[in-house]
Amino acid sequence: MITSLLQGIFVEPWPFWVGGIIIGLLVPLLYYYFNTALGVSTGYGNLVKIVLPARNLKWIKSKFPETWSWRVYFIAGIILGGFISSVLGGNPGFTSEMGVFTSAVQWPALLTATYFFAGGVLLGLGARIARGCTSGHSIHGISNLHISSIAATILFLIGGVIAANLMRIILLGGAL
Repeated sequence: MITSLLQGIFVEPWPFWVGGIIIGLLVPLLYYYFNTALGVSTGYGNLVKIVLPARNLKWIKSKFPETWSWRVYFIAGIILGGFISSVLGGNPGFTSEMGVFTSAVQWPALLTATYFFAGGVLLGLGARIARGCTSGHSIHGISNLHISSIAATILFLIGGVIAANLMRIILLGGAL
């Protein structure tokens, strides 16, 4: 019984509306208890502060006065949730497989890691330039009718569609 409950929570896909309700309730709860918006990229600033405590990075100290904020635990929960889902789904907890990408592109592990690291750096740079991540703008900003968040979300979506199709054409030869 417990196994089937865990399977239903962590492995089986949830209906879209359940996720929407949970996220929809999380936004006002974060405002009520923490007076802050839902977003992931800000938590990475806290992680930088934890990993590089001796560095004198002014923007880190000013933007993230508290090192161990709730966002660090939020990111840890995202990672732990993915790990639990993988294990309960009968997959290894850690893998270098990336679905269609690694089955179609046979790169050495170092090149694949470099590719994804560079993508992460560009994603972080984009979040800094946009003054927030996709989840922050799309979930929090749109719900508060911020014009800049609506524009940013539209640009995120357009950029994502273009980038995904370019990578599909360049790396996969146009195959789906």
